[in-house]
Amino acid sequence: MKKVTLVLSFLLVLFGISGQASARDMAIGFSPYLDTSMAETQINSVLKFLAETLEPGDRCVLLDAYHVQTLGIFTVPDKAVYRQPKAKIQANRQVVGAMSQFARAAKKPHGENEPSVIGAIRIPQALRFIGQDYPAMQDSDVILLGSPIYDDPKEQAFTMRLNHVPGDGHLTKARSVTPFGIRGQDSLLAKRRVHIAFLDNWKQDDRHAYQVERFWALFVEGQGGQLSSFTHDLPALFQRVKSNAPSPKHDYKVEITDKLEMILMRPPTVKQQTSIYERPISKTPIPAGVLRQATHVEVGITWECGGCDLDLYGQRQPGETAIWFLNTQTSDGQYFRDFRTSPHSANGYETLAYHVPVDLNHLLLAVNFYNGSSPGGVKGEVRISLNGQTYAMAFHVLAQEGNGGVGRQETLTARRANNTAWLVIDPLEVLGIRTSPTVVSQR
Repeated sequence: MKKVTLVLSFLLVLFGISGQASARDMAIGFSPYLDTSMAETQINSVLKFLAETLEPGDRCVLLDAYHVQTLGIFTVPDKAVYRQPKAKIQANRQVVGAMSQFARAAKKPHGENEPSVIGAIRIPQALRFIGQDYPAMQDSDVILLGSPIYDDPKEQAFTMRLNHVPGDGHLTKARSVTPFGIRGQDSLLAKRRVHIAFLDNWKQDDRHAYQVERFWALFVEGQGGQLSSFTHDLPALFQRVKSNAPSPKHDYKVEITDKLEMILMRPPTVKQQTSIYERPISKTPIPAGVLRQATHVEVGITWECGGCDLDLYGQRQPGETAIWFLNTQTSDGQYFRDFRTSPHSANGYETLAYHVPVDLNHLLLAVNFYNGSSPGGVKGEVRISLNGQTYAMAFHVLAQEGNGGVGRQETLTARRANNTAWLVIDPLEVLGIRTSPTVVSQR
């Protein structure tokens, strides 16, 4: 009780001057996975903001945005006396107490059944809860205070930890298939302006941040809402809400794909290196001994068809599990998307990086034309980097339409293309050790 009284006293001291702002119908979500002192500071800032912003007759739903449950509803009675911030706080003593208790219970995540992300919130579930249980009758603001990195220990296949970003194929699915599915929810967030405020320590780099913001913007817009803020600056966010600032324009476009993938951005193990697509091409012969124990092996493909989706597979030895977009990390290496010089692209180049020595005599490289159409097939380039040298060779997939990966297991087992949408590439040809015409897919 003393704690609640102290919080109330603190807030009342802050409000010596009444504030005027446009009335709002709001919802604000918090993370329970913060240091207690940080949680208390955050909640005090929010309560001060509400007392300065809401007017008589207005309300704000406060919720635990990870466990997805209402903590309280900050309501301003519809009487002139409640235009004063102090009066608003006094009218919401129970809500202030509940928020104080929530802050005291906050803690950094630990344990198997908890997320591993500081400030963890479950954005898809929190927005669905707000949209369904608190439908908007007019334009309204939803503020989510927490990490934009989705991490639920019960859904590890969909974690955004370790630089993973959901592919656009998730947006075409129902929520029963993926937590990011929004099929059938076209108007769930209609009239909602969504604001995400996070701690400034979650991103790997600007390209990673760009892709995360892009995905959440498309996720919100696909449900009829707008992503109006994506920032670590909480005071600036509050000011945007107070002033009803317009949502920023962007050029994001949803890629047409049904692939249910978690895209791995360039991982920390290779992020300090120049992209394989930006390295000079070598003609230096490779000694036979190096071929059997090649180190720092990377493989990447690019292609000319902008509306086509090609997938790269790597299998170090016959019968081993391949690395590809649904198996991005093994003990041998990683599959990821590389983003050349500009982050402003949703189409990353398919790249493999091996952490162990590779016998290039046994390495299988396979390319599948997954989606799209291209009269005359798809032409591209494959690059292999090893021991500080990078080599390149043109290739041509003959199929004119993608086949969604049909023939995957047959190709990997037989180590031979199962159909014309598949192409098996001999690494030794890329290195110039074996000579042949431009590699083409064949059955």
